[in-house]
Amino acid sequence: MEGLAVVDDEDRSALAHTIEPEDGLLFGCLLDGLGGAQLCNWQEIENLPPEGSRLWIHLDNASNRAERWLRKHSGIPEAVVSALLAKESRPRSMRVGEGLLAIMRGINLNPGADPEDMVAIRMWVEKDWLITVRHERLMTPRDVLSDLIADRRGAESIPALFVALSERLSLRMNDMIIKLEDRLGELEERVETETPSALRSKLAKLRQECVSLRRYLSPQREALANLQYDMPDWLGDTERMGLRETTDRTMRYLEDLDAARDRTMVVLDELANKMAERMNETMYSLSIVAAIFLPLGFITGLLGINVGGMPGVDSEMAFWITCGLIGVLVVIEVLILRRLKWI
Repeated sequence: MEGLAVVDDEDRSALAHTIEPEDGLLFGCLLDGLGGAQLCNWQEIENLPPEGSRLWIHLDNASNRAERWLRKHSGIPEAVVSALLAKESRPRSMRVGEGLLAIMRGINLNPGADPEDMVAIRMWVEKDWLITVRHERLMTPRDVLSDLIADRRGAESIPALFVALSERLSLRMNDMIIKLEDRLGELEERVETETPSALRSKLAKLRQECVSLRRYLSPQREALANLQYDMPDWLGDTERMGLRETTDRTMRYLEDLDAARDRTMVVLDELANKMAERMNETMYSLSIVAAIFLPLGFITGLLGINVGGMPGVDSEMAFWITCGLIGVLVVIEVLILRRLKWI
């Protein structure tokens, strides 16, 4: 089509991640049906008819121009536009006429952010065009765009592009869960060598990350499962199979998170048992010492009373005799405790 921006091969890879936004348009591209795409700007998008154009538009919902275009020129139902522009959203999917509204979340890889604080991407899909809207930066759309304009081995149709985005979001979660499991394995190995107090805080943080990820993934699983019951006719068998695979993968991630959470609880219980055992050993040692010195304290206390008739008051050897008797008493007590197997 005339007017579409043409990008040289050597520049495509860099452009995928360095395309400058144009007043709310993060990027737009026109699929060529062969796995590649051409970039396009606002003017070219506004002149393109949605039917048959295979158009993907990625917008920033904080832009006034993007909002104005969605409300007045896109032809999308108002309820769908409101869902696309909402700042707070929960993963869900809904069929509206011949279109499909899908809100999903991906791993937050923005600098200074916690990966478990997932970022939402809102998608409106029809047979010939796809609109994605984000509030915070998400790497997945740029990665999929790189497949189209750099490798020329991306999706050949809009339904395939929608499935590719869903799969890429899921694969990024897989990397995050694998890292969580690796961290948990390292902590499990250090149970016998590191102090329980240091490990408890790390395990508690890891468990909180598992809980946070599960809180976001659970509704996403429901959204993907809902797609299985009300798929648009323009989704082919290949795309349907891809969505089912993504749904199964998300369910497996939830199971892995549940298993990781349970493993952290097992390790925390083991640490608590070790701390209790160590405390019991300390209390036991103190009890043995108290048992040995209790008779000695009684004797010294008895000999220290200031009343008449105390034996040995006038003898210079009485002190040493008393010390000797106390020493013999200590030996006898130790032998008795050993015979009772208390020490």
